[in-house]
Amino acid sequence: MIALNHHHLYYFWVVAKEGGVTKACRKLYLAQPTVSAQIIQLERSLGKKLFEREKKRLVLTDDGRLVLDYAGAIFGMAQELLDAIKDRPTGRTPRIQLGIVDQVSKQVARSLLKEIYRFKPGAQATVLEGTLGPMLAELRTHAADLVLSNVEVPVEEAAEYERALVGKLPVVFVAVPALARKVRAFPADLSAVPLLLPTRASPVWAGVERFLNRRGVEPRIVGEVQDVELLRLLALDGMGAAPIDQWTVAEDLRSGKLKCLGRGGAGIEEAVWLVAKKKHRLNPIAQHLLQRFRLGNGLPPR
Repeated sequence: MIALNHHHLYYFWVVAKEGGVTKACRKLYLAQPTVSAQIIQLERSLGKKLFEREKKRLVLTDDGRLVLDYAGAIFGMAQELLDAIKDRPTGRTPRIQLGIVDQVSKQVARSLLKEIYRFKPGAQATVLEGTLGPMLAELRTHAADLVLSNVEVPVEEAAEYERALVGKLPVVFVAVPALARKVRAFPADLSAVPLLLPTRASPVWAGVERFLNRRGVEPRIVGEVQDVELLRLLALDGMGAAPIDQWTVAEDLRSGKLKCLGRGGAGIEEAVWLVAKKKHRLNPIAQHLLQRFRLGNGLPPR
């Protein structure tokens, strides 16, 4: 591997940009023999001629133009680094690595992404999905800047992370109109229709179980589904009634494809957090989302 001397590369870059050694010397406050010697040493280390002399002026060779392109990228990035560390604006595309726990409503995730692009229109977001454990591991290794989660961070790990409560989503029992007509008395008549539930891994499951137990409902459970979007699709197919957060089924309720069972709702809420690793300097987009992204009263926008 070539041990590239960045001082030599920098002098070459300045000479090429200024169009000659004399002008470069005035900018660098160095003597002409010093700069010329640096260029010669760079050519020797690369084994390529970078300049040719034509009519008393220096002209870049093909190899010289290639080296100039790379030198511009290297020193441009170095300037961006200095600007970023001193909180000055840079020309670099803002990026964020976002983790989303796979049980979170896709509509909430969509709203989060819309806020990213509203805040930084030219941003590039990379979205990872999975369970909370792997998502926290992504935060620890800095592979993710922020995680959207509806699952509590384990108590023994809580001190490592900064959290912001995004909102609490109302959970409602929904069904297609044909099934909804069978539920005249809510929640007692839930036992008259097939019921789809989230799995025990879902934070909604415990709230649903308490609700059914307190009201003495003995449900006819036909399926337990971890993914909330799949749960919604099965409800739309008429496979059963299901408890789903209002963000996920908002459009289905508006269109009449699904009906809400019980006017008063079930009193179940699903909390959603943004989680970041505690550190001195957060990604600027992540910092904005932690401070500003909220779901208001927990109800989806109309």
